Amino acid sequence: MNPIVAKIAIQLAAEAYKHRKKIIIIIISVLIFLLILFAAIFGSSDESKNDYPNISDEVMAFYPVVSNYAMVYDIPEYTDIILAIIMVETEGKQLDIMQSSESLGLPANSITDPITSIDAGIKHLAKVIKDAENRGLDFWTPIQAYNYGGGFNDYVASNGKQYTFDLASSFAADKSNSNVVPYNNPVASFNGHWRYSYGNMYYVKLIQQLIGGASDIGNVDASPLGGDNYQALMSEAIRYDGWSYQWGGESPRTSFDCSGLTQYVYNSISYGLPRTAAEQYKATIRIAEPQPGDLVFFKGTNPSRPANSITHVGIYVDNTRMFDASSSGIGYHNWSSGYWGKHFAGFGRVFK
Repeated sequence: MNPIVAKIAIQLAAEAYKHRKKIIIIIISVLIFLLILFAAIFGSSDESKNDYPNISDEVMAFYPVVSNYAMVYDIPEYTDIILAIIMVETEGKQLDIMQSSESLGLPANSITDPITSIDAGIKHLAKVIKDAENRGLDFWTPIQAYNYGGGFNDYVASNGKQYTFDLASSFAADKSNSNVVPYNNPVASFNGHWRYSYGNMYYVKLIQQLIGGASDIGNVDASPLGGDNYQALMSEAIRYDGWSYQWGGESPRTSFDCSGLTQYVYNSISYGLPRTAAEQYKATIRIAEPQPGDLVFFKGTNPSRPANSITHVGIYVDNTRMFDASSSGIGYHNWSSGYWGKHFAGFGRVFK
C-alpha cells in the first residue's frame, strides 16, 4: 500500500476511534429516523393498531422509538403507558412530543426534536417509576408524577403509599393555592368541568381511558377463566374504580370491602365465592404461578385477628398489580412490594 494512503487511513481510523461514541449515536439516530419515516409512510401494522386501538396514527409512527427507549431505560412493560402519555401531552402533533423540556430544567417546548423529547420523557418516567418501586408505592403514583414531578412520589409516600384521585387533587390544590380553571374534557364531567391550575389532576384517569381493555387488565388470553370471562370480570370490577372502601360492603348500593368486591364481580360471571377473604382462601386452589383472574391473598392486616389469619384479597392482574378494595379506595394497587408485599400469603385459583 502507498505509504501516504496508509498514513491517511491510519489517521482516519484514529479519528474515528476517538469519536466512536458520537458516530454510534449518529448511526442510531439515522436508523431511528428511517424507522419513523417507514412507519409514517406505510402506516402502523394492523397488529399494532389492534394492540393500541386508542392511539392515533401520528403517535403510532413513533412506536419504534418509544419501544427502543423503553428498553434502554429498562421499562419495556410501560410501552402502552408511554404511548398514552404522548396522546395526552401532544397527540403527536408537537416537536416536544412528550412535553419533556421541563424535566431537563428547560422552559416548556424548548426541545425541537421529537426523538430527544422521547428520550428525555422516558428517562424521566423511568426515574419516577424506580423511585416509586424503591418506596413501595403503587403502579399509578409515578404516572401522575410524570405530570406533577417527583414531588408527588414524596406526597403519596407520606399519605398511605397508594395513588388516589383525592391525593392527586389535594396535591394540585396545595401547589396552586386552590386556584381553579375551567377544564372541559369529558373526564372531568363528574367533577363539574374544572381542575386546579397546577398540572392536571385527571392525568391518571386520562391515561387509563386510553390504554383501556386488555392493555390495562394484563394478559387476557392467559387467564384460567377464559378470555371472555376475564374481560367481563374486569369490565365489571373497573366500574367501581375510584369508589371508596366500605367495611361490610358487598354491592354497588353500599360500595365494597375487599371480599365483598371479589364475591360480587365473580358472581357476575357465574363463579360462586363465599363472603370473607378467609373463606375465599379455603375455597380456591393454591397455585405458585398466578395468571390474570386468580386471587391474591394477604394475612395479618387486621390487628384484631391472629397474625396468620387471611384478612385481605384482591384480583391478580400481573406481576405487580392487583385490583382490590382497600382503605385507599377501589382500584389497582401493587401487591408485590411495600405494605402488601410484607403481608402476602399466596395465590388462589377460582373454579366452578
